[in-house]
Amino acid sequence: MAIIKNINLINYRNFSNLNLSFDEKLNIFFGKNGCGKTNILEAISLTAKGRGIRNSSIFNLIKKNKDNFLIKNNLEIKYNNFNIEISSVNKNDKFKKIIKINDDLSKDSLDFLNQSVSYIIFLPEMERLFQASPSQRRNFLDRLIFSGRNNYNTLVNKYKKFLIERIKILQHNIIDDEWLDNVETEICNLGMEIYKERFAQIDFINSNFMTLKTDHKFEFNVELKIKDNFFNNKISLEEYLSNLKGSRIFDKKYGGTKIGPHKSDLVAIINDDFEASLLSTGQQKTVILMILLSQCNFLVNYKNINPILLFDEIGSHLDSNNRQILLDMINRFKIQFFLTGTDKNLFSFVSTNAHFYNITNI
Repeated sequence: MAIIKNINLINYRNFSNLNLSFDEKLNIFFGKNGCGKTNILEAISLTAKGRGIRNSSIFNLIKKNKDNFLIKNNLEIKYNNFNIEISSVNKNDKFKKIIKINDDLSKDSLDFLNQSVSYIIFLPEMERLFQASPSQRRNFLDRLIFSGRNNYNTLVNKYKKFLIERIKILQHNIIDDEWLDNVETEICNLGMEIYKERFAQIDFINSNFMTLKTDHKFEFNVELKIKDNFFNNKISLEEYLSNLKGSRIFDKKYGGTKIGPHKSDLVAIINDDFEASLLSTGQQKTVILMILLSQCNFLVNYKNINPILLFDEIGSHLDSNNRQILLDMINRFKIQFFLTGTDKNLFSFVSTNAHFYNITNI
């Protein structure tokens, strides 16, 4: 289990020098819009792979008129303390994120950190997830998988890289058939693995819904499904490859790849009757919180992973159903929470001792 004990932000976003110490259970940041609450969550999330919860460029994380940023964390992992430093480095006019663990830059240290820290994230735009684009729902599902498999993003990135490579080959006047065959074989192998991970993740969440129903009265029943016009669990690798080769003329003309996991969609069926896109904003938030509760239960009880939860602007649209689900998460699991909202009173329902931070006054 990883616990973030404190953070020091230097020249990061709107902060020149911010020091905060955290409770091992529940931490709540409140204050006016624009005061930097989300910036703190983003800085915490940079401990993991990637560019944080907003996927911003590293350059945009640096405070205006400064050369670089520095984030210092103290993490407790399996009762041992680790000093983490995250900084920006400018190499050939390109900014990169650098992480040191106890002053060590080695791949082994970074792998240890990635295996030890897992995040579950809620962002305000998720309240309308089922009315958003399919790509946002795919990203949401992929992020859930990533919270339990820290090398999953490498798989997805390799898949996307080969898709781009395939289109470049197809659009050349002279096609290297052998290279194209190799690229398409890689695409199908990677695509099959992504499909496998996504379908497994959906099964885990749906089964955990049923487990949690025994002691939690949800507002409605939810079943997650993957919608894909091409793929089903009976399609073999050979059929996948044959269909991909058969779409070359179409894909060359339109500049894309018409089949594969990059075309899938995630849908939520409510009460075996209709899709979640028809729900109100508050009800869609209920579905998302149910999914995140189910994911927490899966990670903690089946994967032996204790994630850190980063919930941005979670205070809005918290009706009695949503408050109960959030309280269930807080009380059920021995994990660390970071929540944000515009007003401290939005969290008056929290019975567990919480540490509050007024970011407006910092």
